[in-house]
Amino acid sequence: PRASLLPRSWPQHAMKASYTNVETEEKEELVRSEGEPDDRRETSTSSTCWSQLCCAGGGLLGIRACILGSVVVQNTAYALVRRYSRGALRETYSTSSVLLVMEVAKMALSAFQIVTSDAPSDVPSGSALSKYAYLITHSLTMLVPAVVYLAMNILGFVSLKYIDAATFAILAQMKVFTTAIFSVVLLQRKLHLRKWRALLTLTLGVVLISHEAMPKSAAAGDSRAKLAFAEFLLGIAASVGDVVLSGFVSIYFEKVLKSKTETYSVWDRNFQLAFWSILIYTPIMIHDNPRQPFAGWTPMAAVCAAVGGTGGVLVALSIKYADSIMKTIATTGAIVFTTILNAAFLDGPFTLPIVAGAVVVMVSVCNYNDRGDPES
Repeated sequence: PRASLLPRSWPQHAMKASYTNVETEEKEELVRSEGEPDDRRETSTSSTCWSQLCCAGGGLLGIRACILGSVVVQNTAYALVRRYSRGALRETYSTSSVLLVMEVAKMALSAFQIVTSDAPSDVPSGSALSKYAYLITHSLTMLVPAVVYLAMNILGFVSLKYIDAATFAILAQMKVFTTAIFSVVLLQRKLHLRKWRALLTLTLGVVLISHEAMPKSAAAGDSRAKLAFAEFLLGIAASVGDVVLSGFVSIYFEKVLKSKTETYSVWDRNFQLAFWSILIYTPIMIHDNPRQPFAGWTPMAAVCAAVGGTGGVLVALSIKYADSIMKTIATTGAIVFTTILNAAFLDGPFTLPIVAGAVVVMVSVCNYNDRGDPES
């Protein structure tokens, strides 16, 4: 967008493409979904899951609590840090460089795990280089999600430029709705009626928050108010595009992970995805600044890269130790902290409708992940 179209709280110069951590959340949710039963086999209850969480062994409980806290902090920070860096500090570093650093870190971690992990995989035994070469030559299926994640990163940045971090975090929960729709359309799944009710209340909560966050109407002829309203609609549209792509890539990635013709571990897939992402982000970074791709980097830019890169580690830990209940707690906890911190430090809205809408969204997410009462 041209500088003249930016809100006053944003820098008056063109900004680069952004990054999001949505990739991390999607991979975590989809990999875990491999072990979750269908609705017709849902026999556990929320209370049972709570009992398992609270009654686990002391060591395991400590690990899960640590992971839970880390996921909440990371999910909260990823939106607030971007908003602070671009909105308050008005930093001008190329965010494609931040994306590249994050992907290089994920690829390095995955490369290490491929050599040390004993997870089932079709990768032939041999040296580390031979394993990496095999994965790269068989990674074409991961090109699609890599491209989609690029589009999601850009849309997420546009959305955060025009709407506050709390509204963005809550709107992002509509990915539950889009993922469910794509699972019904593409995978012919059948959702229980209680899940459809949860999706309905989720949508209503998001609509309530969006309406409250909308710029107030002004007198006719007020060009500034009209511009603010247009920018808000652009931010909402970008967020909608983000969650639609999120739902699609979730189902696509799930089909890849559940493929019966080939077996790859989550580290194998992360390595392949990082490979294609690096190939995509590198030319974008060079295009942004051919002579100095990392020009404008600041301590806050390093924080952004670190926060995003931490998500890759949390994916693996969550897959190993966490469950759907912990994912729900982390999601709702992130909404709470994002809303509060956004209001306290970034002048975000904090009205009764915003709080009520956030509660509705959190309850809806919990209800959607509730597996119902056990069969008698």
